Amino acid sequence: MPDRRPHRADHPGNHSIYMVQSGDTLTRIAARRKGLTARELAWLNQHPLDRPLRIGQRIKLPHQAYLDAGQAARTKFLALAHYMDTHGGKLPPDPANPPSLESQILDTNWRKETKNGYDFHIDVIARPREIVADLTNGPIAKRSRREQAQAGKPNRRPGDEGGHFIAVRFNGSSDSFNHFAQDRNFNRGAYRAMEDGWAKDLQAGRKVVLNIVPRYEGASKRPFKLVVRWYVDGNPNIQHFSNEAKGKAHAAR
Repeated sequence: MPDRRPHRADHPGNHSIYMVQSGDTLTRIAARRKGLTARELAWLNQHPLDRPLRIGQRIKLPHQAYLDAGQAARTKFLALAHYMDTHGGKLPPDPANPPSLESQILDTNWRKETKNGYDFHIDVIARPREIVADLTNGPIAKRSRREQAQAGKPNRRPGDEGGHFIAVRFNGSSDSFNHFAQDRNFNRGAYRAMEDGWAKDLQAGRKVVLNIVPRYEGASKRPFKLVVRWYVDGNPNIQHFSNEAKGKAHAAR
């Protein structure tokens, strides 16, 4: 008797029956499911990949939920294997839920770029992940209209502008890593007001030290949030900025 264990693709609960229509091929039928290939469909149905289908032939077509569960299991296995490879064979604190492979890769092996006295920590897909700055009151740096126009692509939104992590009035560089896609409201509102405060502190002879941490979703090049910490003569401040239309800042002094 065939094996009918519930985790197998040929278990009745994991697939439906599709009746072949005129013009159908394994490739065309497989396209009905995300992540399913014609080769996998041929294997499931024990049908040679190069043999044409017959009209009215019954084809086992896996449910999308079953395919998604299989993909999730493969992804978790790869994440667990990568963690162990990079941690001397040790398991993560919660082996059943290891850090995602994407986060493991993107959250490590950052490089540091220092420009105009400011440090930019950049990940493997060229996103600034932390900016550390002992702020200076000028000189005013040159702008790069090209970098402003390219900031955040391909995830830039129609309402975005190319803004700076460190503004040109503080001698912020024109390099790509000092730019990000900002919602127009964000760029012209609370963030600018915060910068105005820094400028006043510098003019008064106070020392201003910044730590800016952009937050991203997955591999997006557009930060959805910025966490800005700064110290004025050692006194701490923090603001969380949502990079959205009408986004509000939450401040603590």
